[in-house]
Amino acid sequence: MSAPKKVRVNNYNTGIAAEYFVLSQLYRQNIEAYITIGNKKSIDIRIIKKDGTPISLDVKAVRGYTSLIVNNITHSPNHYFAFVVYNERFENIEYMPEIYILHSMMTKDIIKQYNKELRIMKGDILGYLNQWELLK
Repeated sequence: MSAPKKVRVNNYNTGIAAEYFVLSQLYRQNIEAYITIGNKKSIDIRIIKKDGTPISLDVKAVRGYTSLIVNNITHSPNHYFAFVVYNERFENIEYMPEIYILHSMMTKDIIKQYNKELRIMKGDILGYLNQWELLK
């Protein structure tokens, strides 16, 4: 008897699921937000703050739990990140992933080179869990 076939992880599905999950959380907090369309974009969600200031949000997701790939990130004054960590429970729809919210400028000092990729380690962003206030 042969071993069961391993299902290939679809990173595109992980990213799209995370974007819509974050969008849902924004709507639940009465934050005016709009998702952008396309798969090669640096801005996933546009937000209009209560004072009318537009900001952009880049959503990065990982099925695992230790680090997030950030090869194509942007640092600017009105740009933020939502890092969505599924902790190896992506397929469990009852599990609520962890969401870390950071201003883009805060990420400059915590990006690490790992092989040929730029990464942010989950341990470096633990203090930013559910920091939705940054987006209001």
